Amino acid sequence: MKSILTPKWVTLFAIFLLAIGFYFKQSIGVTIQIGSLLLALWLAITLHELGHVIFGKMSGYQFVFFTTGPLLIEKAKKYFCLKENKHWFHFGGVAMMTPPNGNNIKKMMLYAAGGPILSLIIAMTSFLLYGQYTNSFYLYLGIMNSAIFFATIIPVKTNMQTDGYVVLSLLKNNEDTTKLINEINISKELLSKKQPKDWDSKQIQLARQMQPSIDHVQYAMFLYYFEIEQAGFSSAVNALKDFAAIPVTKKNKQQLGFIIHMKQIEHFLSEDVQLEMISEYQQFLSRIEPLSFHRGEAMIAYLQDNKTKALELLHKVQKNVEHNESLYGFFKAEKTLTELIKEKIAL
Repeated sequence: MKSILTPKWVTLFAIFLLAIGFYFKQSIGVTIQIGSLLLALWLAITLHELGHVIFGKMSGYQFVFFTTGPLLIEKAKKYFCLKENKHWFHFGGVAMMTPPNGNNIKKMMLYAAGGPILSLIIAMTSFLLYGQYTNSFYLYLGIMNSAIFFATIIPVKTNMQTDGYVVLSLLKNNEDTTKLINEINISKELLSKKQPKDWDSKQIQLARQMQPSIDHVQYAMFLYYFEIEQAGFSSAVNALKDFAAIPVTKKNKQQLGFIIHMKQIEHFLSEDVQLEMISEYQQFLSRIEPLSFHRGEAMIAYLQDNKTKALELLHKVQKNVEHNESLYGFFKAEKTLTELIKEKIAL
């Protein structure tokens, strides 16, 4: 059932329902209105994220991936490849790019503002076209783009930062600016082709200085990957010790997903491993992170005496790692973690 409730199949089902609406004459009018609204929403989301990509390229950013609805476009070794977006978390559109060298605040601001700028341009153009041609689709497109513009330009920080929050933080030129630039630089290093052992020593030192908190999980991940490749598993576990003490709740479980899975692996590789504890960790993991989720399932399968299933799940993880290892250096650490689990299962 879960495999059916993916962005692809839900989108295809929606298209199927619209096709039925067009089949019956009495429902064509309503179907056109609904279809126009959905298409306008999808276009507004796509164009907003495309704005980030366009302004990012203008600023020297490197493309990583771009999602819109059920579609995923990501960089390959030479060109780009079109894939299925399997994660609802990215259904609303995500543009991921890494900044050029140097802390150029103007370029960072231009990249962050690119989405809202294009949304505003499309909204104004759509309203002008509606005034000229009175086609309701232009009205819907104008409304959707306006809604996305205002939703993203207002400076708000919850689990994620709005584009407006990023721009405002960069404009302040204070501690918030420094914090944001540090986060951008850490993300850049994580998403680079460099393997963890070759990461910038300044960024590693910065990660060591971070106090354990929800806001600093990315630094913990960065340091963990570096330590496991540089000094081994025990050193990586020790680097994560303070972050591992953060209490997990329903509210923060997604943000702490990496920490939870590393604790799960640590327990699995211990001599006194218990199925109950591994399963307890697993309930906090999500399919949004397929490596963590499938590795956790593999551990559970092994502890349930289903070694064949465990190895099949790990093979799935290994294929994912091999596919991405040449694009993102941190996958070298993911490969190491997967091999440690496989070694225990294969005994």
